[in-house]
Amino acid sequence: VISNLKENHIQGSEELQLSVDHIKQIICILRDFIHSPERRVMAATISKLKLDLDFDSTSINQIQLVLFGFQDSVNKVLRNHHIKPHWMFAMDNIIRRAVQAAITILIPELQTHFGPASECEGAEKEDEVDEEEAEFGPVLAPHTDDSGATADPTHSAASALNSTHSQEPQRLHHQLGAQLGRLKQETNRLLEELLQREKEYQQVLKATLQQRTHDLELVRVRHRPPDISPPSIFHIPADHEPDKQLTDWLKEQGADADTIDKFVLEEYTLTDILNDVTKDDLHCLRLRGGVLCRIWRAIQRHRERERLKSDGGLGADE
Repeated sequence: VISNLKENHIQGSEELQLSVDHIKQIICILRDFIHSPERRVMAATISKLKLDLDFDSTSINQIQLVLFGFQDSVNKVLRNHHIKPHWMFAMDNIIRRAVQAAITILIPELQTHFGPASECEGAEKEDEVDEEEAEFGPVLAPHTDDSGATADPTHSAASALNSTHSQEPQRLHHQLGAQLGRLKQETNRLLEELLQREKEYQQVLKATLQQRTHDLELVRVRHRPPDISPPSIFHIPADHEPDKQLTDWLKEQGADADTIDKFVLEEYTLTDILNDVTKDDLHCLRLRGGVLCRIWRAIQRHRERERLKSDGGLGADE
């Protein structure tokens, strides 16, 4: 029965969530109900099964498929045992009642579709057993002529009616299967769209991160302390003598040893500083702001005096 169920009813494109033990539990639930039709016992067992499956919607849908395919799977097995037709008819009704009871417990919304359940619970159990015996007693009684039982018009009408009723779960099974297929297609479409959006978001996030890293590096360069100069590839030649006039003049302007070394490293002389150096040249030395201002003011004062002297000499000559 389990093999027939997996092959013909619950084997689809989706991954099978139910294990063989779960399918066995469902078959045992139906078997116990056939032996003792107690809806409360069946409801408690189904609730425990749903709890074991963590109320997973896919697993519960597959339980429905097992229930809808159970009757056909059992009949397929029974046909291999050469059971008499009237026994098959009786068993078909009993199985159908058990399946309908399980379905209405699992999906209460289908109660109106199947109508009131034929089985009772509690104190009505014995009455139901008597009713079934009265209904199927003549059928289950020994028969000496199998061909006569098959040709009975009453039995033929009952078989036709039973066939009509047995088709109802199959139609419902196909309807639910089609609805489940549509939902799976929509789910797959939404998953593909979500994946595409995630890729786009990841690309935007990477671009933003790269831009932020670049901006942070620019800020670090712009706000680097002026007294921290990058390592220089130039070295003061061993035979190079610093311009003593320059070093003395820088000391007069309040320059410290580190500032003086920067001028010496560039091999400036006092004449270069007083006559040719621009303020941009001083910026390139990465001097501290206060030292740079004092040195530049001293350079401007010297150049202003030289300009006045030059202008005074020209006036005297005239």
